[in-house]
Amino acid sequence: MTEQDKSTELAGENELPAEVKAERVSLIKKFKGAPKRTKLIVAGATGFLLVSGGVSAYAVYQSPDVVIAQAIVSLVTEKNPSYEVDASLSSPSLDGTFKLSTYSSDKGTALELNVNANVAGQDVGATLNAVADNKGDFYLNLANFSTLANLLEQTGFLPSQSIQSLSTLLTDTWVKVSADDLGTASADLGSASTCLNESATKQISDDLQSNLRGNFFVTVKKELAQEDGNRVFSLTLDAAKLKSFVSSFKSSKGYAQLLKCQPTLALEDETINSISQSVIDEGIEKSGATVKLYATSFDHKFVKLSADIMDKQSGQTVNLTFKSIGSQPEKVVIPAQSISFTEFLTTFYSTLSAVSTN
Repeated sequence: MTEQDKSTELAGENELPAEVKAERVSLIKKFKGAPKRTKLIVAGATGFLLVSGGVSAYAVYQSPDVVIAQAIVSLVTEKNPSYEVDASLSSPSLDGTFKLSTYSSDKGTALELNVNANVAGQDVGATLNAVADNKGDFYLNLANFSTLANLLEQTGFLPSQSIQSLSTLLTDTWVKVSADDLGTASADLGSASTCLNESATKQISDDLQSNLRGNFFVTVKKELAQEDGNRVFSLTLDAAKLKSFVSSFKSSKGYAQLLKCQPTLALEDETINSISQSVIDEGIEKSGATVKLYATSFDHKFVKLSADIMDKQSGQTVNLTFKSIGSQPEKVVIPAQSISFTEFLTTFYSTLSAVSTN
């Protein structure tokens, strides 16, 4: 404390009425002269208030709704996050699994999708790799699709010669797809790709996050037993907050930008007004869905999100797990060599034409 502060404080003391100062002195003298037992009681009461205040604050920090909110926020605040999605589908006619891994860095984003299924007793699989750079171009590569090729051939979807040519063309080859290429293939896709530039995407993302913070509609239905030291929560949706979130986002600049680029994503008032707790609860019950979130016990970092859906009528089950796999920017490698999308289409159509004339 500076001399000036002390002077100010003393000046404030001098300005107090004489009876107030006398009362203060009297209380201090009484406490000093009080029995030791009384002093211990006062000290204990003060300590209790301080400890109980700290316990209350810690209890709020550890409350289920706070934990899941912090866990979800940790997903979007991590630098160069990487995620992994595992899913399995089981039904009387089809069994399959897919694994999607995404990686990000300052260079761009990479994606790897592995799909495996059993269709009518036949195994089918393929791997799709995709990389998007910061310029708006992205690259595609299809691999490990021999079983898929066999199915296409057996079903007559494509002639065997075409499949062989495509296999030769796509193996270890990246196809570069630019906004101009998208525009050539589809005017709507090309327009949307150009419209959703870095500035527009940031505006949409910022408004989504801002409105989500004010209307966090994911709530805890029940806290379950811990697993591997992590806290586990069964989740549901709060209809009122969900409706408020959608309505709030609809009035944002980000939504206006999104609607400009993708008119088909319009949010109708009728749809928003139809959101109700009874509709949500009924939909969850009918689908047999169970959604669980896992978070670290101490710092509430997101571990994973799992969803299990079982349709009793069809006998179909879906199991999905979404988890964070840390920062792995080294996984994002922009291909040094590639063929253009136009070149790919030219070769593909030439292959089909050659087969059809034979």
